[in-house]
Amino acid sequence: MIRSRHYIVVGVVAYLAFLLLSVPAAPVIGLFKDRLPVTITNISGTLWSGKASIVITNKLILNNAQWSFLPSRMLLAKIAFDVDADLNNNPLQSRISAGMNGNLSIDDLSTQLSAVDIASMLVLPLGELSGEFLLKIKHATFQPGSVPTVDGAISWNGAAVTIAETASLGNVSILVSESDASPLTAYITNKGGQLALNGNLTTDETGLYTLRLSMKPNASASDNLINSLGLFAKKQRSGEFILVNNGNLQQLGLM
Repeated sequence: MIRSRHYIVVGVVAYLAFLLLSVPAAPVIGLFKDRLPVTITNISGTLWSGKASIVITNKLILNNAQWSFLPSRMLLAKIAFDVDADLNNNPLQSRISAGMNGNLSIDDLSTQLSAVDIASMLVLPLGELSGEFLLKIKHATFQPGSVPTVDGAISWNGAAVTIAETASLGNVSILVSESDASPLTAYITNKGGQLALNGNLTTDETGLYTLRLSMKPNASASDNLINSLGLFAKKQRSGEFILVNNGNLQQLGLM
């Protein structure tokens, strides 16, 4: 009797494994498409191993996204994959999972993007951005209508912002995390450039954010650049300029 039950269990497991290996990916992913903040097209292969294109924005597309299914995540009511893809012709590796409630989670993401590509994702209250962004995200969770949670580091190399004047910012470091007081927190510093940066961004659970950024010109900053800072930041006796900006993450396209 025990041996018969053993054979039944083995048979059921083997059948489920066969389904995962043979079921086409397109109809399964289709069950989640209306709940995901991205568009998935050109789906081929099986649920276990396949390929697709993932459209994040019109200018931000994951091409040749190849995945390997992680069956253990199904115990948590999620579909999860290890992904190897090209993001705007830059290699990207990550682990991506989607839950039945519409949550999209990203783990161990590593990729590089131009400042132009980053600007296409967000509605930034700034001028033109230049440079290259290197993203190393340990974990991030996104759900439509909610504040995203992110734990990782962003390096903005060769950074520059053009508003009235072009300001060279050198290499900017942005450390992003979650805390009890702020669902999304970012600390901003830099090395090199014409301005010394030091600031932070905090949020509340409704998506309201406060950005406080100190900008101190050095000897390489032109008079025109220094004067242009006064258009949007308050000059202090120490010579630095303080920018305080309040808004909602929805305005930036992050919710």
